[in-house]
Amino acid sequence: SRSQHDRNHSPTLTAIKQAAVWWDPSTAVRSVCVQVQPERAPGIDMAGLTECFRDLAGRIDLVRNHSFDSGYDDGVYYNFTFGTERPVDLWLAMQESIFQAPQFKVHMAAASMAMCSSESGWDDYVQLYHWDPEVPVVPAAAL
Repeated sequence: SRSQHDRNHSPTLTAIKQAAVWWDPSTAVRSVCVQVQPERAPGIDMAGLTECFRDLAGRIDLVRNHSFDSGYDDGVYYNFTFGTERPVDLWLAMQESIFQAPQFKVHMAAASMAMCSSESGWDDYVQLYHWDPEVPVVPAAAL
């Protein structure tokens, strides 16, 4: 049996590293990834949520590239990964349009986490949001 920590975190970084193979450390692009575990939030509208992330991916002022994928590791997960030169602005837009949206707010609080890579990749990343209040997160200004 895997530990609680492993169960909460393992699909995230492994899947993100696999999904973010396009990430180029020679640029100033950083990756912002949101993982949603829908089994944590019964009733979540994944089709509607995916559409909102697609709309955000169309923001050429904020998003250089994106990758959406899903998988199963002790439960279904969806990763929404964005390459950006403006991680603070992207994260703030994401909070406003998705995390605080009335139709998603409660579900995102129960079922999502968000991370931002450093300029050197996913080996050094910061946690921006987590459904578990015990997991420390950094404010957008710290990016």
